[in-house]
Parts: sequence; C-alpha cells; structure tokens
Amino acid sequence: MTTILTRPTWTTDLELEIFDKLLERYAPHLPKKRLEEPRPPQTDEEKENFYNFRVAGAAHDLFIVQVCAKIIDSFADLELQLFLSRQIGDDGAHAENTRLRAQAISGRNPIEDIQKQVQKHWDYMGDLPIRNWQGFLAFELHYELHIVALLFINSRTSKINDPDSAKFAAERILPDEAAHRLGVVDWWQRKFDRASPTEKKDLIAQVLEADEEGQRRRNPYLWEHWHLSHKAIGIEIDDLPVLYDAWRREVLSYFLDIPVSKLPRLVSVKD
Repeated sequence: MTTILTRPTWTTDLELEIFDKLLERYAPHLPKKRLEEPRPPQTDEEKENFYNFRVAGAAHDLFIVQVCAKIIDSFADLELQLFLSRQIGDDGAHAENTRLRAQAISGRNPIEDIQKQVQKHWDYMGDLPIRNWQGFLAFELHYELHIVALLFINSRTSKINDPDSAKFAAERILPDEAAHRLGVVDWWQRKFDRASPTEKKDLIAQVLEADEEGQRRRNPYLWEHWHLSHKAIGIEIDDLPVLYDAWRREVLSYFLDIPVSKLPRLVSVKD
C-alpha cells in the first residue's frame, strides 16, 4: 500500500480512495458501487431479524454516548470537550431514531433489548474506554474509524433496509459520523504533532498497545455483529475479515505516521 511520508488531510474522499485500493487488492469481485436498491423487510422473520439489527445499532450509539459522558470532564482540552459534546448529542439522536424505527417495525418498545446490548459492549470492552486517554483513543478508533470498512460493504451490498431508516441515515447519520471521524483525527494530530521525536515514539507505543487490547476485546462482538448484519440485511461478509484488518492497518499507519509495511504484526479479527 501507499507509504505515508507526509500525511494528506483525512477526508471522506481519502477514505473512499483507500478502501477502493484495498478492494482491488483483496476482493476485486465486490462492487465499487451499489448494484441494486435494498427493499424493506417483508416476512415476519425478516422483520424480526431487522429489529435485532436495529437494536444492535441503537446499542452501539448509546454505548458511545455513555462512554463520552463518563470521560468528557477528564480532559482539560476545551476543543476536545466541544467535540465530545457534539458526539454525545449526535449519537444520542442516532440511537433514539433507531430505537423508534425498531419500535415501529416490531410494535414493541425495544429499550430493554437495547440496554442488554449496551451492557454487552461494556462487558467486552471493560474499563479500556475510560481508563486513560490511550484507552479512550483506542475506543474512538474502534467505534468510529476501524468500522468504516463495514460501512462501505454495507452501503454497496446490503439487500434489505427500512426506507425511513435509510432516509435518516443519509440526511443525518452519515454526515455526523464523518464529522466524528474527522474530530478524532484532529484531536490526535494536535497531540501528536506537537510532540518531540522521542515523545512520538512513546505515544506510538502507547496507542498501539491500547488499540491492540481494543481489538482483542472487540473480536467476539465483531463476528457476532457481522453475522447478524448478513442475516438481517444481506451484506456480503466473506471478505470482511481481510478487509477489516487491512483497513485498520491503514488507519493506524495514518495516525502514527508509519508506512503500512513498517507496522508490527497486529492482532487480527481472526485471532
């Protein structure tokens, strides 16, 4: 892959460029754009599967809200606090909309099911997201940036969706999540770029250690969620493991300003 000598600005266009290069290398048979529009869930089984998928999405966003709410006053960085304030508001709105769509589709209040799934995130991640700044950065990387490979696969291969959910995602969730990723990049770069060469080596080691712990903790959840996504919305998941690992290496290469080829062997989603 591309050796990073001077980092370009992280943008959604750069994300697309990187992912399409990974697709050409690891899964050229997958489409680079959507070939067919998804249809609404129709049978009782499809509606139940889609309900479970929506519950998982609401839980993902609510977990982010809970972590950010716990951590926001731990940093004296006012720019970071403002960013986290937006992230909390955005993901709270995303979770609530998803909850309402799950309720409309199923006819029952999903709040208890959502809370059970949120607890599973805490069980998997432990205290890592709120332990220190390194753990919190690893949390942001895993919940905002490392999942982008899945988002691209979803956007191109999903076969089932709820029209109201799709409309909200296009108008609100996608631009919000792009802003979150850029906010995480900005926070890290302000910290990393002002460090001395010796300090940068320490920062790189600390971030890699926390991110690796995050990957080990996330692996069981990722497999479970990918299979749910395949079952509920029909996305292609056969190539996700290799694409996920390759995408994560690209993200860490960018963040740590290290060529992909110079990164150490990382924990794989298959480990």
